[in-house]
Amino acid sequence: MKFGVVLPIWQLTIGEAESLAQRAEELGLDGIFVPDHILAKPATTQHYGAHWPDPFSLLAYLAGRTRRIQLGASVIVLPYRNALVAAKAAATVDQASGGRFIFGVGVGWDEEEFRDLGLPFRERGRMSDDYLRAIMAAWAADVPEYKGRYLSFAGATFSPRPAQRPHPPIWVGGAPGVVSAPAVRRCAELGDAWHPLGLGLDAIEKGLATLRHLAPRDAAPPRQSVRPRRGTGPGAPEPAGPHRRAEGKRAGRLPGVPGRGRVRCPSRAGARRRMVDLRPAPGRRAGHGAEHGAPRARGQARGGIARVMPFPRRVG
Repeated sequence: MKFGVVLPIWQLTIGEAESLAQRAEELGLDGIFVPDHILAKPATTQHYGAHWPDPFSLLAYLAGRTRRIQLGASVIVLPYRNALVAAKAAATVDQASGGRFIFGVGVGWDEEEFRDLGLPFRERGRMSDDYLRAIMAAWAADVPEYKGRYLSFAGATFSPRPAQRPHPPIWVGGAPGVVSAPAVRRCAELGDAWHPLGLGLDAIEKGLATLRHLAPRDAAPPRQSVRPRRGTGPGAPEPAGPHRRAEGKRAGRLPGVPGRGRVRCPSRAGARRRMVDLRPAPGRRAGHGAEHGAPRARGQARGGIARVMPFPRRVG
């Protein structure tokens, strides 16, 4: 069984994120992941904090400070950036890391953030489909061409392309606590793995059955699998925001580090790795990261006490 960690970047300085990433690699963990916000509206600051480094820039930096561990996003909100900008940033991270990048994607949830960014919230699903197709087209050729509803391009060189071929694994996230039909359909058409949030085993299996039904018959096995993200951890309840929901179950200590124990995992649904979400102390904000959040997160990493979410087998 392999493990990865989600860094609480809303509460960490860059140096603290670096220390945690290096510590995760020293412990033999297999991946570090970061989330994505551009503006922190009240719904975000209430449940997390106001400090959100750019995920691509942070992952590129961490790529240079690590050697083996995979680097991923959970998740990049596709409508927030021009598709070519996101494609170039993701390709650069993949090159900088020597092919260690995992491209987790989602459509976003905070309508106020969309409004401030001048983006049509109700079109975020259609935009995400178009942007993801454009990103994949940009990665596919030195002089790519694409014509879509929100973006078209041709007659220009796109370089560098990703180190991984045909591209970094694409994990498609969905709405929390439910089997998101649009996300499952998006994964079947465009993704390498379904990356749901806050689902129980029965819901995961239901969604996976739908995914396998929708996926092309000739699709590679990874496209018909699931990479769940599920809040379960001891002593650190999932934030009760509109975008995340905990199941209220408890998990053991992280195997492979001090405090070994059992962790509930939907392996029957295809999970072969687990993601550990390093949670800050309740009520802390980014400004308190150095004094409170980072030491707590480091303690979780060193002691193996963390919130556990399935981290499935590698794609590609």
